[in-house]
Amino acid sequence: MSRWRVSAVIAGLFAIGAIATGVSAYQGVQAAGAAADTTLVTNAPRGPWGYSAASSDQNDSPVQPIKFPHPVHVQKLAMNCVYCHFSANKSPDPGMPAVSTCMGCHTVVATAKPEIKKLAQYANDRKPIPWIRIHKVPDYVNFPHMRHVNAGVTCQSCHGQVQKMGQVFQFSSLNMGWCVSCHVSGYDPAAGDRASGFTRAANGGFQVAHDEVAAAPAATAAAGTIKKARYDCAVCHY
Repeated sequence: MSRWRVSAVIAGLFAIGAIATGVSAYQGVQAAGAAADTTLVTNAPRGPWGYSAASSDQNDSPVQPIKFPHPVHVQKLAMNCVYCHFSANKSPDPGMPAVSTCMGCHTVVATAKPEIKKLAQYANDRKPIPWIRIHKVPDYVNFPHMRHVNAGVTCQSCHGQVQKMGQVFQFSSLNMGWCVSCHVSGYDPAAGDRASGFTRAANGGFQVAHDEVAAAPAATAAAGTIKKARYDCAVCHY
């Protein structure tokens, strides 16, 4: 057998081993989380009503071309938001996942499910998924996602507890008063952590919070922990 053929065989065996390992790992996660399937929380609270004005409508919840189950991906599989919304920490726009990102798992995972078959069809047709946008501020307002994410603001502070949404809806009004109130009053990182479903560990990392902790009333923050930001016009209108 030639050296080239030997190399090809070895590469093929490595590829088969990698796929088998990935499938096995996923099945292990499924087995470990099987009991949790019946306890996934999918009743995220709606935001208090607010006049949205020129922004998109609060509580709007359009039916998407593919039903993406955030509770399964976030609560059960513990996927980080930026795995799919890849540019949230480095761009004004949070980004949407390419079809190839989804197919990275679903080439071998849950392929028989109707929604995954839809996904595979978009992949085969080499077309992006035509997601319907939910959150939008007016064109004359600049909202830099990366500044807020890198300042420690959790996604759920603005978008609500998406990890519990069976179908995503707009939690906040996104109007000017809502934005300014946070900049004036300040942002409580502890409250943001509770909304996200995680609490900060002593080593600076994060650990999963129990539902009763996540739903607990916001504790009084220690002096100096409230973060405040500029709120002059040029912050958003530039």
